[in-house]
Amino acid sequence: MLLWPGGVSAATLSGKVRLDHQNIVITDQKIYRGQFDLRSELPVGDEYVLSKVIVSFKFQDDQEWVSKAGESNLTDSGKVVRRRGFSLKDNGIAGRTDHYFTSKSTIHLSNEEEVAKLIIGRNIYFATTMRRRDVSREVTGRRSMLLGIYPDEGDQGRLRQHHRITESVVETRRDGYDGMFEMRQKALDITSAQDLAHKGILDFELSGTGDYIFMEATLQYEGYTTGAEPPEQESVGMLGRFFTWLGLFSLPVGGLLWIKRNRPAPPRRRRRVRATP
Repeated sequence: MLLWPGGVSAATLSGKVRLDHQNIVITDQKIYRGQFDLRSELPVGDEYVLSKVIVSFKFQDDQEWVSKAGESNLTDSGKVVRRRGFSLKDNGIAGRTDHYFTSKSTIHLSNEEEVAKLIIGRNIYFATTMRRRDVSREVTGRRSMLLGIYPDEGDQGRLRQHHRITESVVETRRDGYDGMFEMRQKALDITSAQDLAHKGILDFELSGTGDYIFMEATLQYEGYTTGAEPPEQESVGMLGRFFTWLGLFSLPVGGLLWIKRNRPAPPRRRRRVRATP
């Protein structure tokens, strides 16, 4: 509590209200209406003014990625591994040669952009999800198939057992919108602040485009009780009154000095000079 001259007092007012763990799904057809209730936070029986109201909202994408199968192909990796075959020497076979291939399947993932729309008081705000683009590869298996026994040019034409080793890979290409997004530190207009001070409740509405999840929200407020002017204004008012009285006191004193300085001097008397005979 701050005390001011004249027996008048004023107190600052501030606080925060959170809406945690909401987890409410918002869709094109499903609009959510909620409220901030400050009736238990604001003073009872005192007159007050809210000078600043700031809100923040956090959202989460619904992560509904749409999967679509893409192209598949078999490619020779160019990798060749030769092994010695001890049990096959009697048959004139020098060993085993493995030829590595890659069988790749592509999956395309997409997710439409989500746009959150907030109406709170006379204010309208928007927030959108961030775009995500990445490519990931996963080896899903490996199989071996005998190609035959024939001369290996890479081993001076000697007979070898040739195998094809096929490695199966799934490549996922993701291109869409995902993750957390938010509206941060949005200052409301003075009318919304006055409505909140009058009712103690501030309503809001969430809608938009796509599907997203309303996670949490925060409202911060600042103000003062109306028993006196805000501290800054009171200080300025006291200083102004001081200079006003100083000016009023200086006027008559300055006027007298000015009149005295500018008053015309009285005429000098001329001396009579007697002539001598």
